[in-house]
Amino acid sequence: MGRMGAPFSTVPRRRRRAWLFSGLAAAGALIFVMAYVAGRLTAVPAPAPVRAPATPTAAAPPEASAPAVEALFFPADRADAAGPHTRLLGALAGARESALCAWYDLDLPEAADVLVDLHRRGVRTALVTEYDHRDRAALRRVREAGVPVVFDNGSGLMHDKFCVIDGRTVWTGSVNVTANCFFRNDNHALLVVSPELAESYTAEFDEMFTRRMFGAGPCLPTPHRAAVAGGVRIECLFSPDDGVEEALRAFVRGARARVDFMAFSFTSEGLAEELAGRLAAGVAVRGVFERRGAGSPSSRDEWLAVRGAEILLDGNPGAMHHKVIVVDGAAVAAGSYNFSESAEKRNDENMLIVHDPGVAGQFLREMDRVAAAAKAAEK
Repeated sequence: MGRMGAPFSTVPRRRRRAWLFSGLAAAGALIFVMAYVAGRLTAVPAPAPVRAPATPTAAAPPEASAPAVEALFFPADRADAAGPHTRLLGALAGARESALCAWYDLDLPEAADVLVDLHRRGVRTALVTEYDHRDRAALRRVREAGVPVVFDNGSGLMHDKFCVIDGRTVWTGSVNVTANCFFRNDNHALLVVSPELAESYTAEFDEMFTRRMFGAGPCLPTPHRAAVAGGVRIECLFSPDDGVEEALRAFVRGARARVDFMAFSFTSEGLAEELAGRLAAGVAVRGVFERRGAGSPSSRDEWLAVRGAEILLDGNPGAMHHKVIVVDGAAVAAGSYNFSESAEKRNDENMLIVHDPGVAGQFLREMDRVAAAAKAAEK
């Protein structure tokens, strides 16, 4: 401090007093300015007036106007921009947060393109699929793009065909994501908007994708065995966890007037016996079987025919791949589940029972179309 004070001692006293007064004045002015600025910075501004938006609110996306339960039927015309394949892939492409898919097979380039695009846009995209189809070119493309893929462990078939989109929409049904199933075979798909249903399907996906739990063995409970979509009651069943055959038997047992079904494979003795019981009670039964599987010792087509059911063999030169039961035109069971022991005890499958005459009526119209083709093929 002594060395810093020395210079000031050499300045005359009068000049030091003048500098002192000048410094005090400058300091006062500086304090005044700082106080003023601080006041301006901390003052709360008056609220700005509310103004109308410059442009109208954006319209809801097209799917917002679709029914909560939407049925789609195949084969599609690949060139049809409004076809069921376009609707299905468009719903998937519209994912903003997540797209979790369990597909038995993937050989459709358009579907691979959608998954790759979603992944590149940062949408959480993941796939579970059947190990036997690991060499498909479309699947290789998806994996090479970085989409996480899990294969089943080979204990049975990972036979599901579903996606959960943004945790609120479920795509399910009989249609595999292949060119044959989309553009040649008779198939169906359902798009269902229901967070409850989506939660159950997400849990099933997680069981396979994260926990690697496939086929028979330990399983986790289905969060919602019943769900609602737009006022429509839906039963949700997974195999081999949830006793699907018994649920279908109870469904058929409730028929009072008629049962209509389409079956790619029908070897279940229990379900056939339930239908025979309905026939004995005077309930009409009509069924279309896939031709290639019919007539075998285990197929129930001839067994049901001799008991009074109207049985037809399909006329599609490809395959009749539906797994559908309609009861009294009021409710429909549909999904990936073939009416077989393998589906019941070994494979990963899913089935919905939709209690709605409107949806059931759409499936009946599809059955009429398939039945007409079957009759035409016999001529």
